[in-house]
Amino acid sequence: MQKLLLRSLFVLAVVGLVQFAPVRMAWAAPATRAALVRDATAGARAVGFPASHLGVRWTGDEEAVVEVRTLGPGGWTDWQPVTVDHDLTDAAGGPVIAGLLRVDRAEKIETRVVSGDARDVEVHAIDTRNGPKRLVRAKPASATASMADTRVGQPGVITRAQWGADESLRRSSPSFAPIKRLIVHHTVTGNGDPDPAATVRAIYTYHVQGNGWADIGYNFLVDEQGRVYEGRYSRRYAAGEVPTGEDTSGRGVVGAHAGGANTGSVGIAMLGTYTSVGPTANALNGLQAMLAWKADRHDINVQASATFTRSDGATVQLPNISGHRDSVSTSCPGQVLYDMLPGIRDRVSRIIASAHGLTKGYWTAASDGRVYAFGEAPFHGSMEGKRMNAPVIAMTTTPNGGGYWLLGSDGGIFSFGNAVFHGSTGGMRLNKPVVAMAATPTGNGYWLVASDGGIFTFGDAQFFGSMGGKPLNKPVVGMAPTRSGFGYWLVASDGGIFTFGDAAFYGSTGSIKLNSPITSMTAASDGSGYWMVAGDGGVFAFNVPFHGSVPGLGLSSFAGSSAMRATSTRGGYYVLGLDGSVYTFGDARFHGARAVSPAAARDMALLDAPPTS
Repeated sequence: MQKLLLRSLFVLAVVGLVQFAPVRMAWAAPATRAALVRDATAGARAVGFPASHLGVRWTGDEEAVVEVRTLGPGGWTDWQPVTVDHDLTDAAGGPVIAGLLRVDRAEKIETRVVSGDARDVEVHAIDTRNGPKRLVRAKPASATASMADTRVGQPGVITRAQWGADESLRRSSPSFAPIKRLIVHHTVTGNGDPDPAATVRAIYTYHVQGNGWADIGYNFLVDEQGRVYEGRYSRRYAAGEVPTGEDTSGRGVVGAHAGGANTGSVGIAMLGTYTSVGPTANALNGLQAMLAWKADRHDINVQASATFTRSDGATVQLPNISGHRDSVSTSCPGQVLYDMLPGIRDRVSRIIASAHGLTKGYWTAASDGRVYAFGEAPFHGSMEGKRMNAPVIAMTTTPNGGGYWLLGSDGGIFSFGNAVFHGSTGGMRLNKPVVAMAATPTGNGYWLVASDGGIFTFGDAQFFGSMGGKPLNKPVVGMAPTRSGFGYWLVASDGGIFTFGDAAFYGSTGSIKLNSPITSMTAASDGSGYWMVAGDGGVFAFNVPFHGSVPGLGLSSFAGSSAMRATSTRGGYYVLGLDGSVYTFGDARFHGARAVSPAAARDMALLDAPPTS
């Protein structure tokens, strides 16, 4: 999740006494089934259930060519070779183990040896997609609190329970060690995976039942959408706690991902095979978000190397972010991904550097005038308990964070801290209601915009044009000023962009079919582009990097978005949910959130970042 989110907080605010609470139920992941099929080289063998994944192993040479075909709903498949998985194969003379092969409901299996020494060929047939499901009690939506000992936000993690781990398969108790290194892998499974969670379940079953390990070998896994999956079991987490792969003192659980280098390392596996192709941009963002969080949390210099003693006794200098092949003789994580590691280290380094000293906090404003301050953002006051003629719909802050303004839907302005009142539309007769506001770079003025695109200027805010009297397909919902203060952008709910003054046009969603209307926009601090967010949390980037969106987090529910704000680096942004939840992407640092009544959170402003709408 880029940070894959990657962070949200849902706080259940209970007022009074709840008399009845319905028991929420949900379908569990399909039951995992596994069978060991022998003698398939002598003819077709029945599996006993429709298999979704196959793992082949044999005694002999890794160079041997072994092929498999299956009988499924479409008849017999063509013969296809299997690929040796060096993460699993024991170089000391153990069996040769191939990576998992994704198949379509295979009822029968047949194998053949095309060349080389391959004896005692056997197939581990696994089904993680077609088994029976059961209803289980659904846990309430929740998320983690901010990590106190790191400035890089923790990415969202799909828990073992969420991806359907059968905990009865695990053997022995986990062991832990201080984290010093980060190791990148690939899983040697198929690319373009339609059901990554099913593949994670299959890898887990294969590692335990096929290879005799205590648990899945990897600490974390990342799919092609950038979603991060919890790997090896470490402990039971508190309600709402995002899995860290660590014990309560911060020591990492020891996995089984790199022989001789498991202790003190975190193994992060990219789902897929990257020998001749590279991972998707989303997958890279997810990997980099995890690497940055772990490195910052454990004070690992991602551009440095450290002394490492290999299992053969040799002492070498290895990068602190390394590929599997750096510590063990293997081709993992694939040549293409391995060649990308220098660039990955650079990007991870920038994420960490950006997280320190940038957005130190933020405020959120609710429709009833309440203001909540997070991080180092000071509280300057609010309209809580005070009479208002109309609900608050927007807020903006002075440049140094010493104050902020709240905007009511009737055009009324409320000033707090060092924010000076320069006037409002409260006494004007408007054709359409105001919908957003933005402060000038000096903090000595502000603009208001109405839904028909009319612009109202106060203080040192200058007028550069408006949509007043011009036809609009959809109403204006937001605005953002340029860095100079000599221009601004307006955005309509259909994603149409209107530019005035020195604001440049970089594109719009005019040709894109939206699942939900646009609710807000934010501009890069240097004016080089902008982002917009839709009501479903979808983010659209124009001439600026895309760091992720709420739908990409795979949440079971989302209250809808009301606002977004960009960090000052172009490296990230925040999305504010209508229920007060805060979602972070890229280098946006999570400082906390506060739940409000449904559809009541209206806007947010950042401390130490240029305020934009």
